[in-house]
Amino acid sequence: MNETQMKELARREGFDNAEFLGTNQLQFDSALRRYCEENACGNYGNNYACPPSCGTPGQMEEQVRRYDRALVLQTIQKVEDLTDSRQIREARALHNERTWNLSERFEEEGITGLRIMAGPCTACSTCAICRKAPCRFPEKKASCLSAYCICAEKMAESCRMPYWCGENTVAFFSMFLPDDGKLKEKEEK
Repeated sequence: MNETQMKELARREGFDNAEFLGTNQLQFDSALRRYCEENACGNYGNNYACPPSCGTPGQMEEQVRRYDRALVLQTIQKVEDLTDSRQIREARALHNERTWNLSERFEEEGITGLRIMAGPCTACSTCAICRKAPCRFPEKKASCLSAYCICAEKMAESCRMPYWCGENTVAFFSMFLPDDGKLKEKEEK
């Protein structure tokens, strides 16, 4: 499956935009970690995929830089009220569900990779970290763009995707970073 086929599959799975971007084009800013530390979402220290458990900003950037490219995925959704956290959570959950479905389709084709989601990991209703137990589903653990300190607005600009989408409209981003060794192996067959 080549890049064009992967992007077409993403659009069929419901993404409004899907573009490949070299990981060398991603901008990281460790100062973004302060938003996680403010803990507005309540997951700081309460989710294995969130800071500080997921790793330092430098470790997170290093993890991304191991890959050559990323498929940046975007959904744009209308909501009645941007201040209604329930609507925003539902829109984000739909986006992340699409990301999981798409990455599973890639895996069926032999393409493995790293998933970076929109918002905290929700593989469990309550993360095992809260009970000081090991992660129950490490294969499903996925950190978000914020945990990686990726500048989402710059990423969107590099992909020519809208970041601010207008009144009562939300845009969510996630990424799938294919293991290029697996991808090249699949293309050769």
